Formats: sequence, C-alpha cells, structure tokens
Amino acid sequence: MAPTEIPEPAALHLWRRIREFSASLAGRLLAITAATVLLGEALVFAPALARFHEDWLRERMNLSQVAALALEVAPDIEIGESLEYELLTNAGVQRAALQRQGERVLLLEDPNAAPSGVLVPYDYTDANELQRFLWAFESFFAPEGRTLQVRARPRFESGEFIEIVLTEAPLKHEMADFANDFIRTSMLILLAAGALVYISLTIAFVRPMRDLTEAIERFRDRPEDVSIAFPRSQRQDEIGRAQRAAADMAEQVRNALRQKERLAALGAAIARIAHDLRNMLSTASLVADRLGKSEDPEVRRLAPRLERTIDRAAGLASGTLKYGRADEKAPELQPVDVATAVADAVVDALIGFEGIKFRADVEADLACVADPEHLHRILVNLMRNAAQAMLAHDRPDKIALVRAQRVQGRAEIEVIDHGPGVRKDLRDRLFEPFVSAAPEAGGTGLGLAIARELTRAMGGELSLTRTGAEGSTFKIELPAA
Repeated sequence: MAPTEIPEPAALHLWRRIREFSASLAGRLLAITAATVLLGEALVFAPALARFHEDWLRERMNLSQVAALALEVAPDIEIGESLEYELLTNAGVQRAALQRQGERVLLLEDPNAAPSGVLVPYDYTDANELQRFLWAFESFFAPEGRTLQVRARPRFESGEFIEIVLTEAPLKHEMADFANDFIRTSMLILLAAGALVYISLTIAFVRPMRDLTEAIERFRDRPEDVSIAFPRSQRQDEIGRAQRAAADMAEQVRNALRQKERLAALGAAIARIAHDLRNMLSTASLVADRLGKSEDPEVRRLAPRLERTIDRAAGLASGTLKYGRADEKAPELQPVDVATAVADAVVDALIGFEGIKFRADVEADLACVADPEHLHRILVNLMRNAAQAMLAHDRPDKIALVRAQRVQGRAEIEVIDHGPGVRKDLRDRLFEPFVSAAPEAGGTGLGLAIARELTRAMGGELSLTRTGAEGSTFKIELPAA
C-alpha cells in the first residue's frame, strides 16, 4: 500500500508561492514598479507640500495687508474693537506690521492675544528654494504650540517688507489635510500608471521570456522530444533574436543527436566487423607465415608483402576499435624530463625505419608537466610520421630534428622532418579521425587525432606550424615544470 502524502499546510504553500514569485522576473518587475511608484510619490509630494506651505503664509499676509489698506482708506473713521478683531480673525494673524522707509508701522494687533514667547522666523524676502523646502517640512513635523514670525515683500503697496505674527496650529492642520488629500489622489494616479506599466512590460517582455525559459527547461530534460516548440517571433529586439536563436539551436541539437545516434549505430556495427576481421586476419597471418616457408620461390617472394599487408590491416582494425571505445585513462601529470622522453621515444620510433636518423636539440634541464606514457605515445607517433614522410621523399639527408625549449612558462617540443609536406587539401582536416597524410604508407588516420586528444588532456596543444616542399614541423606545447 502506497504511503499517503501529507498535504502541505496552506500557510507554508502560500509562503513558498510568494518566494517563487519574488524570485521570478515578474516578481522583480513588480518590486521595481512599486519602488518607482513610491519614489515618484515622494518626488511629487515634497515640492507640492513646500508650495502649499508658502502659499498659505502668503495668503495670510495678503489678507492682513488688505485689512490694513481698508483702515488707511478712511483714517478719520474710528474702527471699533469688534471690527478690528474680525479683520484679524479673517486674516488669521495676531499682529501685522509694515516696514516702510526704515520705519515700522503697526497695521493690526490683537490686544487679547496671549504673549508670543519665542518666535520662529521665516523670512521670505531673501530665502532660497532649499530654505523654503526645509521650512515646509519643519512646520509639518513640528510640535504643537509654536508661533511664527513671517516676513515677505508687500504685494499691494510699496514698502520694504510686511511682517505677520500667527500661531502655527491652523497651518499644521491644513497641511495635514492637504497631505492626506494629495497622497490619496496622487497614489491612485501613480498606482494606475504603475499597473499599466507593469501589465505592458509583462505582456511585452516578461511573458515571452517566461515562455522561452520554460521551453529551454523542457528541451534540457527531453532534447529529443520534437513536440517541444520554441517560440519564433518576428520581433527585432533582443528577445526576438533570443527566441530565433534558441529555435535554431534546438534544431541543430536535434540534428546532431540524430546524427550521433546514427554514428553510434554505425560505430557499433564497425566495431563488430573490425573484431571479426581482426580474428580472420590473425588466421591469415598464420597462413602467410607458413607460405613464407614454401619451396616455391615466387611464393616465398610474395609472402613478406602479404604479411605486411595483413599486419597493416590488423593495425587498422585494432586502431579503429581502440579509438571507438574512447576509453583513454585520465593523465597522471608529473614532471617529465624532456630529453629522456625524447631519447626513449626515438628508440621505439626507429624500429623498422633503417636509414632514418633523429637528432635531438633539447634545452638543458627542460622538464614539462605531463603523463609519461601519453607523452611517449605522442612523440613516437610524430617521429614515425616523420620517418614515413622522409622515406617517401627522395632526399639524401634523411635526418629528422627534435627541438625542445622553454618559451614563456611552457615547454615547446618540435618534431621537424624533411619530407614532401602535407597536401593543401588535408591541412585543415589533418587532425580529424581517419584522415591520413600518407595513406600509401598504410596509415589509419588515427595517430594524429589520438595524439592531439592526449596532448589537450594534459593541458597542452598539438599543431602543425610549418609544411611545404622543405618538410613539416609539428609542435607540442605543454606546461613547463
């Protein structure tokens, strides 16, 4: 009986969904939109509050000046205390004075007003924008009970300045009402604009990227599934280019997978054929060996050629099987003396190549970081290729050179021959499997491919640096010890 799954708690499920959304592109876009809305609200609210603060104070001064002008129009008429109190109440001030020609003229004053105590001065006659901004927020956040002394240029008549004294409480209350109304209205506008921007960006960018990401993830898990389709839009921006590139990549990968499957099947068939062929060639080699002991002189003359042909065919079968397995062991890197490695390789490489000589020019105490066995196989392969090239070239000096030196922290080993060079049509494909520069010599075309693979596994590189009628040069680059 299968164990019953314990349902995930609702709170934990909700928290997991929130974390997934916050980590997604849509979640980050929402966070950026919200931060932008809040920043826009702050940038709009601050100057608006400063403007309201200044306008409110200037309105009080203008009302005070209008009341004073009404009194000046009829100087002979006695103004009662009730009318003066009403004028002060309408102006919202305790006292108003005008500075004119160096003399301060008291315009209005409430005799019943409480003593002002410490006055907080706001001088708008020479205030800059920063000071006005700071005064607004000072009033907004100031404690209750302050009294302000405000100066500004008179609006309706000449004079140096008009000064009023008033309590700050009405200003604070109206600023609070203004802030509430402004924040509600502007927040609704900014939220609507932010939602519109978020929806537009989601449709234009986030949703296509999400579809592309999901297609890539499905393709990663099942690349052979042809039902996984990548969106291929006609957009000319980076998203459209990414969609088309992903669709092209998926098609190329599927083609490569199909080709690899066919090659794998072909390789398995070739391996079976090569295995059986090698067994047959072993039998043929025994027969050729018996033929070499025949009394017939013609048979004895042809038997060695038959043996060489059989040996080459067996070598091709063995090399094909070994390369197809791709089971080379990982290199065991260690310091290797280059001179000793070259001397050991020359001994094995010259077997069967009478008349070919190798001359070594190795820098003293030169060592490289390599696997000794792999380096030996690489050098033997290059030296035998050099010997085969010089045998095919009618030159009296059949001497190959092995030169090694340290160059900028790397050991460079060059195998130089005086053969006919590599044909132009083979130079670009020389290191590909089954491409032989000397097919007439019975080469399998695997030696250079295996040599480069071994060199790169040790952190080096094998390349053909020179070829022509004067010979060829193959260079091994390995880290110097």
